[in-house]
Order: sequence, then structure tokens, then C-alpha cells
Amino acid sequence: MDNDEQQAEQHRYYRAEVYLKEGGQNYDVMGWNQEQLINDILDQYEKHLHFLHLVR
Repeated sequence: MDNDEQQAEQHRYYRAEVYLKEGGQNYDVMGWNQEQLINDILDQYEKHLHFLHLVR
């Protein structure tokens, strides 16, 4: 990998966006550490399971 490719790789980032029928959720996790992300994912999943239970 040459210097230009290394610099491009350092500036690369990934972005996940949540879209529902109501539109984007403007949910930013930039700067969160791994533990915070995992905890948030688990919290959101539990909320989703609760929602599914209510609508069934």
C-alpha cells in the first residue's frame, strides 16, 4: 500500500443509518467506544422485541 492509499484509508469511515416509515432517526454514535455500541445495540434490540410483543 503506497502513501496515498494509506492516507485515504485513514480518512475512510463507515456510517449506518436507521430508516423507518417515519424517516431517518438522526441517531449518531460517532465517538462511542465498543462497549457503548454493544450496550446500545442490545438496548435497541430489547426495545424492538418489546414492540413486536405488543403488536402480535
